[in-house]
Amino acid sequence: MNKFLKIFPVILGVLLLVAVGFWYESSMGTNEEKTRESTTETSQEVVNEPQKDKEDLKEQLQQKGDQLAEEYPNSLEFRVYDLDTEETYSYTNDEKDRLYETASIVKIAVAMLLLHEKENAQVELTEEETERMSSMILSSDNDATSALLNESLGGFESLQTIFDELGMNNTTVNLGNWGNSTTTAKDQMKLLKELYLPSDYISEESQDDIIDLMTQIDEDQSWGVYAGSDDVSFKNGWLTDGVSGEWIVTSIGKVSQGDNEYLAVALSDGNSSVEDGSHVIEELMDVTSTYLL
Repeated sequence: MNKFLKIFPVILGVLLLVAVGFWYESSMGTNEEKTRESTTETSQEVVNEPQKDKEDLKEQLQQKGDQLAEEYPNSLEFRVYDLDTEETYSYTNDEKDRLYETASIVKIAVAMLLLHEKENAQVELTEEETERMSSMILSSDNDATSALLNESLGGFESLQTIFDELGMNNTTVNLGNWGNSTTTAKDQMKLLKELYLPSDYISEESQDDIIDLMTQIDEDQSWGVYAGSDDVSFKNGWLTDGVSGEWIVTSIGKVSQGDNEYLAVALSDGNSSVEDGSHVIEELMDVTSTYLL
């Protein structure tokens, strides 16, 4: 009896350890099963989430563009360049590579030409030139633009030099009014690539100076390419033809979100109003960002 009393606590301890071990193993198995179920459900959610195929973008732009052309009749060419895949997507409701008047998007070319000339001469912008370039882009100041062309660059005709040097073969300066200069969406994309990609025409510092201004455009001009995302640099143009009352509406720039980014060009005329023209561009930007961002 005494011997039993001595070994009884040992036996009890062993039984307790066995019971605890069984409970722990059962509990772990249940938790692992729950984890597997949770992981499986999450994986199914990811698989079931619709993925946007970039190859479908061209078709979607065609469908949306044709719909808009019925609701808001105009002539338009829209062109985007995916900086990741280096693929180009475009839509037009008119003749491809048709000429459009630039309106104020030409001010980006003026800024690039100005900084290019200063770099070649190895001189800095004067305080007045800096103020004029800022006003030209931020508030689309026409007087500042004309002053830069006439007083710093040698006249309206100087603009043709940047078009020629960048191989913008279908872009021509209007010597009477720089806003009536004519261009194509393809040529404007060449200009944007010189601004946003490594360039032999202007330095990275000059690129950054212009792009920085393009991120601070006055709030009342926040339309067009601006609608592409929360991270965008852009310049818009708007100009009435002075005869029919219809409007030229243009917009260019870069749209980004995280590591995804693309360049965009929208040229249009025959718009009944600036609002209608900008609405069409914004709708196409929305479709594009859905696929590329």
